[in-house]
Amino acid sequence: MAKEPERTTLPTHGASILPSLQVDSYNLEIEDDDGFVGDKASKGAFREILDGLRTPLRKLDDDPLGDKPTEDISKKHLDAVLAKGSPEAAGVVQGAIEEFAQQLAAVIRRFLKAKAWRDTECIVVGGGFRARRVG
Repeated sequence: MAKEPERTTLPTHGASILPSLQVDSYNLEIEDDDGFVGDKASKGAFREILDGLRTPLRKLDDDPLGDKPTEDISKKHLDAVLAKGSPEAAGVVQGAIEEFAQQLAAVIRRFLKAKAWRDTECIVVGGGFRARRVG
């Protein structure tokens, strides 16, 4: 009689032990003067950056993203702006991406200083803008 293969179960969302790795942490609740450090690398933080870049352009009545409030601009629209929008609009979005990337790098550097993250070998970033040009 053939030996029955060992059954494996799929990991549950948020599991700390996965088939090929162990998750040590999902986040750190480190605060600075502005609140939680990790909040500087969120979808909301990206929207704030984008809005901050649009504000002076709106004052000049020259916002290449139009009159729609930043929070109402879809990820799909931001992708389209990068792919086939005007150079001015794409520049505003690209500027927001660059500033957000700098903030994400600062959050990661801060997290890696924490004892709990000292031996971190790999960081996985997900959610928010996955599978998008903007992301």
